[in-house]
Amino acid sequence: MENIKCIYYVAVLFVHHFMSSLAMPAKNLTTDQSALLQFKTHITSDPYRLLADNWSISNPVCRWVGISCDARHGRVKTLNLSSMELGGTIPPHLGNLSFLVNLDLGDNNFHGHLPNELGQLRRLRGFSIGNNKISGVVPTWIDSLSKIHFLYLYNNSFTSTISHSLFNLTTLEVLSLRGNNIEGSISSEIGKLTNLKIFDMARNHLSGTMPWSSMGNISSLHSLSLTNNSLFGSLPNDICNRLPNLEFLSLSINGLSGQLPASLCDCSKLHTLSLSYNKFTGHIPNAIGNLSKLIHLFLSDNNLAGEIPQEIDNLQSLQFLALGSNSLTAGLLPSSIFNISSLELIYLANSGLFGSLPADICNHLPALQYLYLSRNVISGTIPKTINNCTALEIFDLNENRLTGEIPDEIGNLQSLQYLLLGSNGLTGIIPASIFNISTIAEIELEQNNLSGCLPSSFGQWLPNLVRLTTGGNKLTGTIPNSISNASKLTFLDLSGNSFSGLFPNTFGNLRLLEYLGLAENNLTTESPNAEWSFLSSLTNCRELENLYLDSNPLYGVLPLSIGNISANLQYFRASNCKIKGSLPAEIGNLHSLLVLDISRNDLNGSIPTTVGRLPNLQGLSLRNNNLQGSIPYELCNLENFYELYLSSNNLSGRIQLCLVRLVSLRYLYLDSNKLTFDIPSSLWSLKDILEVNLSSNSLSGSLSSNLQNLHVRVLDLSKNQLSGSIPVTLGHIETLETLSLADNKFEGHIPTTFGTLISLVSLDLSNNSLSGEIPKSLELLSFLKNFNVSLNRLEGEIPTKGPFRNISAQSFLLNHALCGSPNLGVPLCKGGTIKRSKTTTTLVVLAQYLKGYFQMGVMLR
Repeated sequence: MENIKCIYYVAVLFVHHFMSSLAMPAKNLTTDQSALLQFKTHITSDPYRLLADNWSISNPVCRWVGISCDARHGRVKTLNLSSMELGGTIPPHLGNLSFLVNLDLGDNNFHGHLPNELGQLRRLRGFSIGNNKISGVVPTWIDSLSKIHFLYLYNNSFTSTISHSLFNLTTLEVLSLRGNNIEGSISSEIGKLTNLKIFDMARNHLSGTMPWSSMGNISSLHSLSLTNNSLFGSLPNDICNRLPNLEFLSLSINGLSGQLPASLCDCSKLHTLSLSYNKFTGHIPNAIGNLSKLIHLFLSDNNLAGEIPQEIDNLQSLQFLALGSNSLTAGLLPSSIFNISSLELIYLANSGLFGSLPADICNHLPALQYLYLSRNVISGTIPKTINNCTALEIFDLNENRLTGEIPDEIGNLQSLQYLLLGSNGLTGIIPASIFNISTIAEIELEQNNLSGCLPSSFGQWLPNLVRLTTGGNKLTGTIPNSISNASKLTFLDLSGNSFSGLFPNTFGNLRLLEYLGLAENNLTTESPNAEWSFLSSLTNCRELENLYLDSNPLYGVLPLSIGNISANLQYFRASNCKIKGSLPAEIGNLHSLLVLDISRNDLNGSIPTTVGRLPNLQGLSLRNNNLQGSIPYELCNLENFYELYLSSNNLSGRIQLCLVRLVSLRYLYLDSNKLTFDIPSSLWSLKDILEVNLSSNSLSGSLSSNLQNLHVRVLDLSKNQLSGSIPVTLGHIETLETLSLADNKFEGHIPTTFGTLISLVSLDLSNNSLSGEIPKSLELLSFLKNFNVSLNRLEGEIPTKGPFRNISAQSFLLNHALCGSPNLGVPLCKGGTIKRSKTTTTLVVLAQYLKGYFQMGVMLR
């Protein structure tokens, strides 16, 4: 009986266990479903309704989009929602997917932090959250994922340092954290990751040296990318012995230094070597030709010296070659490089190369797309065979010494996007065929000797043209109205040519235009007395930031519509354009303006007070006009003022006391006006001002002694009616290079402190009433070239040392009783006693007469 009971209980337990085992998957799959539905509630953006329409309880979980289940247990093992443009946050409920092996949410718009509950996914082998907007520190719970093989956290906003515990994940094969904000150094514990194949932490904020010795334990490593960090140190000599499987090595944009180890060429599997933008020195190893599998070679922008190794010719699989911007020995352009038929990119800019381009430059380069040879000394002509590079997209030969004509064959390059031939010696006309390349985005032909006209059809076949520069040539004719058909133009510079005819009104059709340079041509307007109608058309260019019209005989009047030009306008220059009339008050509407230059015109009237409404204005030049009235008080509101040029007008009144508020002011030119009264002593509180010119006014009074804190380089107060003594504190301005106090009424002695003006190049104290001797301390001014103390009452011996060895007699004319070398037109000094001859007495009388005459001239001006 007892045996029967025992069998019964065993049977019951078996059935219960069997039934439980059947019920368990259903219950746990329900748990998975619940977790996924909770995840769905945290999705705030599902543009294609992939989850909204599919993740439903009416569908089996294992058939949901992005879900696959384990055949044995019936549980969710893979969640892959990559590249679905989903947005939202990641909830902790995903941690309940306990059978999950692969989790891929990459290439979406998830934000927020990663929940700690994800650390419960102990079966997880692959985790990707790359290319999202996840923030916070790199989670410490990752070290709980003991079976993880692939960890992709790239292109997010993770911060802090890497936890050392991360290096305990010995199964890890891929660790990608590129494109975050991770700081600190790379721990030597990385050597524990002996199965690691890919280590990518490019574009972070890593610093310190590389732990090469411990990384030598990772012999499985085939990809190492640490580009764009702040690492320093050198490469180890045995790098390839320790990392024999290395295929991809990218350490560009760091602070690495030292020489490139010759053993680097022993990495026989290497297909990418990128070390650009570092501080490497020495030569490029000749053995680099042994890297037969090399496809990408980037060594540009270092301090590498020597010649380009001939052995590079052996790299017959090479597609990208970048050696430019080093300190390579000037040498012939290595023509053999142009025989590597696999090349797609050649970057040899700024490499001191000379010689000419091979006549058959493109015969062996069927795949060439990018050719950068700018800033070299390449001469000769552009070969007509260039049209054989049918795949060419960028042709950059800026800043060389090319001559001859631009070959018409360039027009056959129907994939060309950038044609950069500026700053050469090219001649002839611009081939019309260039303007038929529909793919072209930038054409730079500035600073050559090109002539002829722009074709009348210009712009009709350039739908992608963004930038055109032809400045500094000899182009003539009119500017074609058809230019407005190049509707994507943002940068147009035609300055420094001889274009003539009317200023085109069609520029207003270039709605994306940001830069328009037409300075130094012969453009005109419809009537010399009418308003500029073309300026009204430019109001359609709402993106315009730079407008340069200088040195054109435009005549005419500035229209009121000037205030309607782009709200983004920052630079407006129209100097020497023969503009008449007044400056419209509406110019105060250009709130983004940084520089306004309407100098050397025929403007009259007063300076509009509305200029004070330009909060960002840094430079204002209205010099050489006929402006009247006083300097507006409103200018003192311009806190960012850096330059103020109001010279050569008819401005009157006093210098505004409020100028002291312009603490950013560095250049102040108010000369050649009719300003009166004294110079405000507060002006000298602008201690960082560099140049001050108040000459040729009617300023009076004495000069403030509060000058010792100035850092001024140029100070010109000449041709005024200033009086009193010269402040000794002027001698404390060690930065002073030019000082002119000429044609005033200063009295007293020349301060001996002037001997400490160690930077002084020019000193003019002529036509005053100075007395006493010329201080011997001036002999210490080693940079002094120009010196003038004529027409004063000076006496005593003229200094003979230092700069006075090269100063002529004209500098001492008509003084009281100077003596010294006869070469200076003064009598010899005798025994320390100054004796006046009849000639000297006559000169003194003449000096007084001339002085009175000059001063009278100043008063009558």
